[in-house]
Amino acid sequence: MQRPKGTKDLFGEELASIRHVERTMGEVFKRYGYEEVETPIFEQLELFEKKSGESVVKQLYAFKDKSGRELALRPELTAPVVRLYINQLRSAPKPVKLCYFGNCFRYEEPQAQRWRQFLQSGTEIIGSARPEADAEVIALSDEIIRDLGLSNYELRIGHIRLLREVLAHAGLKGDAQDPIMRAIDSREEARLRAELDRAGLKAGDEKVLRSLITLRGGMKVLKQAEKLVADLPNAKTALKNLHEILDYVCSFGVEKFTVDLGIARGLEYYTDLVFELYVDGVQVAGGGRYDELVELLGGYPCPAVGVGFGIDRIGRALLKRGMIVLREQLDCVVLPAGEEVLSECLKIVGELRRAGLLVDVDLMGRKLSKAIAVGVKDLKEGKVTLRDMRTGKQELVARKELAGKLKAVP
Repeated sequence: MQRPKGTKDLFGEELASIRHVERTMGEVFKRYGYEEVETPIFEQLELFEKKSGESVVKQLYAFKDKSGRELALRPELTAPVVRLYINQLRSAPKPVKLCYFGNCFRYEEPQAQRWRQFLQSGTEIIGSARPEADAEVIALSDEIIRDLGLSNYELRIGHIRLLREVLAHAGLKGDAQDPIMRAIDSREEARLRAELDRAGLKAGDEKVLRSLITLRGGMKVLKQAEKLVADLPNAKTALKNLHEILDYVCSFGVEKFTVDLGIARGLEYYTDLVFELYVDGVQVAGGGRYDELVELLGGYPCPAVGVGFGIDRIGRALLKRGMIVLREQLDCVVLPAGEEVLSECLKIVGELRRAGLLVDVDLMGRKLSKAIAVGVKDLKEGKVTLRDMRTGKQELVARKELAGKLKAVP
């Protein structure tokens, strides 16, 4: 029997690395005041159709249960957490700050760093429309990567409303913008060219859009963008919002980031701020503001911002860089000399474990006739202690004579 296509077995260093990532994230989430929640692995299919459209079904593990209800394994965790908020937490004091961990599932062709089952974590701030909330989510993401010791990562920050306002000025509104936004997100020129031709953008509007999505760099990028949208009041408002967010990001102590106005994000529910984190060229996190999603999923209008992390990808990045998470060292190993002392040995093991010590014991009933004790003082004299496990007799033996002694003693 083989494991299903697009899945993997986790063990050894890879699993240890993943657990290390989860523990680090959990500590940061706690420091920032987030409450952990857990949602079902499967949800009503409608939840994901509302968020991403009916076309998303072909990318899901969707099925009918025995009562004919249409369900799906969750492909991500933001929509389920928002559903939880609407069902049970909408009366809670604002903002509601939630964090989570869990497996997600997507039916897509497996490729490098993409699996049909994968681990995701994230946070959501629901109820605050203020720029400092956006900045906190970015600062939290940056702190997690730094706490894991991953240097030379790239944090890219953009603002999707800026691009949407340019398209709206060109006469494209609502869903008509989405094919172009997805093309921008793909970074594929041929695809973008085809979508722009299909939409029939005027030369002037296309020039502004193309100029914006190529702007990358420090804060000076905002000045360049201001000149491009000088005649678009709503776009200027979006730029002002991004400037405020970045100021607060700096206040939180984030020292290194890139303003990237070409970030479009593949999910249509983002409304304003968007950002992405890359390690060794692989995207390991992404998020932004989604002020319309709560209402879309059946709640009252409510602002929200969040981030999702690819735990598997971050764990693999640690391994790739040789940042191996070592197994916690045992305090001792208890070796029964024979069946007659086994019961007492197990009592000792139990006592030590209850005292909080990491203790292992031989569970194979091995017959140990001899044991070697190595001490610092003895080593300085070139000797070790050889103990007969049957009689309890022990003697100091010169290291060069040890092999001969062991062969001679029956």
